[in-house]
Amino acid sequence: MSEIPYFVRYKDVTTLDSTDSLYLDDATSDVPKKISYSNFTSSISTNIATGNIIFVTTKTDLPTAVSGVITLEANKTYFFTTIVDLTGDRLVCGANTTILGGSSENCVIKSTGLSSSTALITSVYSLPIRNITITHGTALNLDGDGTTTALDWFGVNFTDCATIGTIKDYTNFIMQDSAFLNSGGMTLDGTIGTVGFTQCLFDLASTTTGITIASTANITRRFRIIYSSFVTLSGETSINVSSSATIGNERYILDTVNFSGGGTYITGVGQTSNKSLFINCVGIDNTAVNGQMYMHGNATATTVSATNTFYKASGTTTASSDNSKYTHTNNRLTNDATISRKYLIQCSISFTSGNGDICEFGFYDSKLSAIRTPSKTKATANASGRAENVHLACVVLHSQNDYIELHVANTSSPVNITITDMNLVITEIK
Repeated sequence: MSEIPYFVRYKDVTTLDSTDSLYLDDATSDVPKKISYSNFTSSISTNIATGNIIFVTTKTDLPTAVSGVITLEANKTYFFTTIVDLTGDRLVCGANTTILGGSSENCVIKSTGLSSSTALITSVYSLPIRNITITHGTALNLDGDGTTTALDWFGVNFTDCATIGTIKDYTNFIMQDSAFLNSGGMTLDGTIGTVGFTQCLFDLASTTTGITIASTANITRRFRIIYSSFVTLSGETSINVSSSATIGNERYILDTVNFSGGGTYITGVGQTSNKSLFINCVGIDNTAVNGQMYMHGNATATTVSATNTFYKASGTTTASSDNSKYTHTNNRLTNDATISRKYLIQCSISFTSGNGDICEFGFYDSKLSAIRTPSKTKATANASGRAENVHLACVVLHSQNDYIELHVANTSSPVNITITDMNLVITEIK
């Protein structure tokens, strides 16, 4: 083993110049080895490249292009350390290829001379990407198998991409702490389990749509954007979810998302759709669950055959145009929201019956198959057989397909009751 004699002068350093040399201990000799800095770095890179991680500082560190295609090896990690120009070539990824960078601020993949309509990166496999910027006219063409493939991205920026490209048939696509910078045109298609964006900035390119869910897309679990911001100027569109796309009720989720810039923020499926759940967002209308039905001047009597027996109130009710996630049929409001919620139900009525009859009113709840006891309210008709401004209310916990009806009873005699006027409102309790 070689040793540096005690009388040799040296100093500690933290950097090396290209003209420097290194002296290394030789385990088989008493004479130290000398290697130039350039040969040392080349040796280190070569040894690393023979493993599962390849550091990429130039295009030459990648596999040789064949007909303009650089095919990245399966199960290899390519770590881009700087701006790497593929000079007209493009990347095709193998199974479980991983693309990493040190930072999206200074690690960039681009390809000067490649057609702007040709995708810079293509894959049919899982493709983890971290801490890198991708810049090209068309960035991606990713088409998984919908069963075993997934995308997990962190710190990925798309810069100056007029078309980010299509992502199709993946079990999951998760993108965190990432950005569209002067970019747009991401299309989601095929069958995808969960799509999730967290803490992302979407600063769109002129005339583009940031994210499109195609009419043929099937989102089997959820599409979710949380804690994110869209900067969408005039002529640009933030999100377009086709009304023909398959998404479960309340599985199109926008949570604490800020929209600004004056462009079009939401097209296709909006906040009133049963598919959507928009909460705490700025710049768009958030989702509300509410229902209302009413009658004015009704003359149809509710037939009362026996005292102290409830009957569904007769008459033709009208639904409010502002109903959201409630469907209406005559004297019935049916919940169409997937998530169970608490609701306040209130109703004001005027009625006619026998002179001085004591009549009782209540909400029939399909969940109980009975009248809600807290809602039961009695009122006495005057000498002319009329009473006005009768109010009843209660709180319920309802979920999809539960419904409410107004029912009436005459506790005095089997005399018919006519609900001349009614206004029934259901509102979500936050």
